[in-house]
Amino acid sequence: MKRTVADLAKALLNATLILLALCLFLGWKLMAAASAVTANASQIASRVEPLHTAVTGLQGELASLRAALQDRPARDGAEALSAARLDRVEERLNQLQANVAGIRQLPLQAAEQAARAGAAELSSRIISAVPLLRDSRACAQPEG
Repeated sequence: MKRTVADLAKALLNATLILLALCLFLGWKLMAAASAVTANASQIASRVEPLHTAVTGLQGELASLRAALQDRPARDGAEALSAARLDRVEERLNQLQANVAGIRQLPLQAAEQAARAGAAELSSRIISAVPLLRDSRACAQPEG
């Protein structure tokens, strides 16, 4: 009886250690994948930053152009036409600014999605390994 209990305790300890090693390995792989995604995300964000700077500069130039146009004396409705064109350009720049802001958020969203997918994969692998531990044949003594 003592031997059976000792063998069961050893089998339980072995199964626990194997499961722990599996979890550590999969967690390590998950962290490596998340690190790669984060590095890629920061690279994408650094490529978007010059676009953001250019759009901000264009908005400043557009504001100074609008101020210069308002300071100039009006001629035959040309000021109204120019102001309308400036409004359209300014609206397009604002849309571009919103698009650039959306693009800057994409790497973070991709990293979060990759982390969720990795965690789901890790948990599914752990869950699929649990029935093997519950199987009575996994802990049985070899015959012979």
